[in-house]
Amino acid sequence: MPTAEATRLFLPPPFSQHRLDEGCVLKEAVRRAPEDGAGTLVWRLDDSIWSAAVVFEPEQPLAEARMAFFVGMAALADALAAHCPPERGVRFAFPDGILYDGARLGGGRFVTPPACAENEVPEWLVFGAELIAARNMPDPGRFPESTSLKEEEFESPQAVLESFASYLMLYFDRWTHNGVTAVTERYLARIDPPMLSGTRSIEGGNLVERTPSGAERRIGLAEGLAACRWRDATGPRL
Repeated sequence: MPTAEATRLFLPPPFSQHRLDEGCVLKEAVRRAPEDGAGTLVWRLDDSIWSAAVVFEPEQPLAEARMAFFVGMAALADALAAHCPPERGVRFAFPDGILYDGARLGGGRFVTPPACAENEVPEWLVFGAELIAARNMPDPGRFPESTSLKEEEFESPQAVLESFASYLMLYFDRWTHNGVTAVTERYLARIDPPMLSGTRSIEGGNLVERTPSGAERRIGLAEGLAACRWRDATGPRL
């Protein structure tokens, strides 16, 4: 499984890549965002964590531009699905957790400029993702709620990252030409557990679930991102 040996990605032209040997890719992308701008992709592949962060430059006010988080999540999930057996499910624990075949694999993070109001166009946004590359421990069975790329036999984490960049381009193009629901529908289809009756929608960035009887439940995006339940201080939780 390629890890630190991978030094260069094959990315579409809009992206400029920056590989880290150590440190936090999300913090580095935020640091670079004001000067390097859209398409800046910071990445790191090591023996335990797969991580990437990409800079966006939206044209919409923050209240709408925040939907780019769902673009990043949908792109990440489809990149994983493209490199795994079709019977193995890639799903979301709303809003930011990534599940693989029912086990926690990692998740997404999102950073906005600290002084940007909801009705202002942000100068930049950063989407970051971390996945468990390998659980380097003598008894991984002690942590049945998580899994890793190595255990699930993803032969090339580097290829997952390259596919992620390609799906980002595809889904931003769909947003531009077909509206943001063309992307959020992809996200909604992967939420775990599936909703067997009623409807789900993304409204104002929040998840809205409606039952056939008309009952409604709203789950906040901001609160979920702040909680970051899939992660601890060192990375994805085992």
